[in-house]
Amino acid sequence: MSQTINDRPLLLHSQGRSAADIPDDEIWDNLASHGAILFRGFGLDADGFYDVASRFSRGFLVSPFGDRKPASDRNELQTVTVGQAGLSLHFEYGNSPLRPDLLWFYCRKAASEGTGGETLLADGAAIFERLRPETQDMLKARRVRYRNFVPPDAFEAILSKNETVGSLVGPDVVGALSRTQDFRVTEASGNRVVFEFVAPSVQPIGDTGRMRVCQNMFTDAYKKPTDDEADGSFSTLVTWEDGSEIPPAVLDDLKQVARSLTRGIRWQTGDFVLIDNNRMLHGRNRTSDPARDIVMLSSFSSRFRLDPVAEGIPA
Repeated sequence: MSQTINDRPLLLHSQGRSAADIPDDEIWDNLASHGAILFRGFGLDADGFYDVASRFSRGFLVSPFGDRKPASDRNELQTVTVGQAGLSLHFEYGNSPLRPDLLWFYCRKAASEGTGGETLLADGAAIFERLRPETQDMLKARRVRYRNFVPPDAFEAILSKNETVGSLVGPDVVGALSRTQDFRVTEASGNRVVFEFVAPSVQPIGDTGRMRVCQNMFTDAYKKPTDDEADGSFSTLVTWEDGSEIPPAVLDDLKQVARSLTRGIRWQTGDFVLIDNNRMLHGRNRTSDPARDIVMLSSFSSRFRLDPVAEGIPA
């Protein structure tokens, strides 16, 4: 049976059920259809949220960078990016060749009414369908290249010596990624590691016949290696596979369509959301409430698999 796709996140009320009462297949099916599920009224604390996420996950990826802080002394929970500023739409770890396929957020304290802070979602499948035909054809035909600059200890923390990553691809992480993901390390020194990989701009969604935008081509979230604050952090350049710039007309089309399709989650304390991190971009609105408190997990699902990187898709 062909899978049904809906570009609206699903609001799932408890209706007297506990999270443990919901069958796994119901969650997976709803996620495949909607791309994101907002759970409301389940009465979970942060530890209960972690237990739900663990049920669907093989392991979690913890950010080693200072823009996130530990949110628990018992597990991998972290804060979202600290501060009150808005964040551009992006895929979490979209500049990594090994991207967690699930993203989880839990609201410990909602922002006060009228102070902003909504989490933003935009469906990559809906975005692709609204693009100009010439943009669609270009994205199907061309792949993108990520060139990343990162401190050596951070490279080890998120890739080469990460235990969760090693359990997924084997102890030789760099070798496994080089064989399957068009990945290579181009510089390794005491100051930084430079690595790059190539990925398809769009990919099909199962047997639906639909395509999804799946790369961080138009986000403003990345620092560039020339930025003053880039030293000691993660910075990224995104180009076409041959190193040429992605045309402004393509980026403008992507941004305008994504903006028109963006939906906001108005959090209630105790809500949590599950996001397909290969299909749904996320961001946030600025908030004037410093007490807003959202924590997160990035996970490799129990259904995660590392597929060889695909070539361009014929137009």
